[in-house]
Amino acid sequence: MAADAGPPLRQALWPLGLLYGAVAAVRNWSFDARLRAVHRLDVPVVAVGNLTVGGTGKTPTVAWLCELAHSLGRRPGVLARGYGRAPGALLNDEGTMLARRFPWLEQEQHADRVAAGRRLLQRGVDYVLLDDGFQHRRLHRDLDVLCLDAQRPFGNGLCLPAGDLREFRSGLRRAGVVLLTRAAALDDDALAQRVHRLRELAGQSLPVHACDHGPRDLVRQPDAEVLPLSALAGQRVVLLSAIARPASFRATVAALGAEIAAEIVHHDHHRFTAAEVMRAEQRARDAGAWLVTTEKDDARLLDFTLPRYVLRIELRFLAAAPPPQEFLL
Repeated sequence: MAADAGPPLRQALWPLGLLYGAVAAVRNWSFDARLRAVHRLDVPVVAVGNLTVGGTGKTPTVAWLCELAHSLGRRPGVLARGYGRAPGALLNDEGTMLARRFPWLEQEQHADRVAAGRRLLQRGVDYVLLDDGFQHRRLHRDLDVLCLDAQRPFGNGLCLPAGDLREFRSGLRRAGVVLLTRAAALDDDALAQRVHRLRELAGQSLPVHACDHGPRDLVRQPDAEVLPLSALAGQRVVLLSAIARPASFRATVAALGAEIAAEIVHHDHHRFTAAEVMRAEQRARDAGAWLVTTEKDDARLLDFTLPRYVLRIELRFLAAAPPPQEFLL
């Protein structure tokens, strides 16, 4: 990622980043000025997104909102573009993960999210979640939920390819609610300063909720038995992941008391081959360890019968959870 490059490269790419941000700003202005059509669905639409590329906790947020809506008698549906979907597959890894956790959940993944949204409504959905939809302006949304990393909410402050911003940070003004993810790493003063700065940039008293992602349980595959997190304490493990933040996965497993014997890391959305899976299984066997992976990665391991343990993560609020009506509309 360009944001990780050294200062000389960032300086060289800075003009391109400025151009990228300017193009995004003009595009947003064209929607704000109604020069481009915005289509409405007949049910509430809540977009979950971010300002940067990379993981900021969108999928756990979508999962939390699905569970919240369902628990209150709503019929939620998730609408996504389906980035990284395998040829011929209906869902990508995030969608498959949601489907396994929530068998009742309706989903559509298609580049034309307006048409796909209408198909969700035909199946009885009364609450639509637009996953990774903050920059998708063709579909009207009733609420934009913006996920920002508490430690680096705007990355290095530069747009692609010089940084990891998808648009200028002024896009924050479109947000209706901000979830400040991974906020547990900040002390109270730093968190208060971060919230104050975000509201300052948003130009409004924006609702900002500090949250984190914590382990929920462990699922043994392929028999799907759910185990308590305590099962990892003192257990030797080999980690297998292909996510945006493998270091976060490693830290979580280590904090649960596991002894990490080895770590196998692939790039985000990597599709595992049979040979890679066999090597990972052999490595765990040689180390006398469990093979532990993430819930998102497990969605790409469904065609394999290798023994593995899947760590499931959930969204947690540092203070009291916000009232449901703030999100359900």
